[in-house]
Amino acid sequence: MVERTAGRTEDEAGVTRRRFTLGILVASLIGAAGSVLALFKVLSPEKKGGGYVTTIRPGDRLVYAKGANMGVPILASEMKTGNAVLVYPEGKSSNPANLVQLIRLRETDFKLPTNVGLTDRGLVAYSAICTHLGCTVSWVENQQSPAASYTECFCHNSVFDPARGAKVMGGPAPIPLAQIGVKVTNDGALVFTSDFTGPIGPQV
Repeated sequence: MVERTAGRTEDEAGVTRRRFTLGILVASLIGAAGSVLALFKVLSPEKKGGGYVTTIRPGDRLVYAKGANMGVPILASEMKTGNAVLVYPEGKSSNPANLVQLIRLRETDFKLPTNVGLTDRGLVAYSAICTHLGCTVSWVENQQSPAASYTECFCHNSVFDPARGAKVMGGPAPIPLAQIGVKVTNDGALVFTSDFTGPIGPQV
């Protein structure tokens, strides 16, 4: 009788240990999931109405968003025809919705619906956040014919025409990339001159 009781006690202790271990595992998984969700909340831009909320204001200087010159103000003289670069407003790189693609074309290349009044010396800027699922767009340069260069989101192959208001030329993106005004200052740097002309980020 004593042996059976001892055996039962050992079984109960084993069950208790398993339950305790399972509880710790579940708690750890819940904690990990909470941490991941919190991280996504931090990394994901604030959304309001139909798009992400940006903090760009007229007068903000454009700085390089990546590379060796990250954070350095970009000069108009550094942009050759057919080139593009990713930029942020100075001091506001913590908001992913502020990422912008700055492009230089010939002034005669621009066609409607580009807002030419928001361009300067062939420089035009659009949101760099794809309107499909929010990936960062890339520049596909055609060195022989700069006007044939285009913006593409390699996540799902949405293609945008920068000479025509970043209108959608192919792929699943539902609307163009929003344009934003830029101007060359007296010292050759660039500043933003307006808000975006449309919503930023995913529109599906």
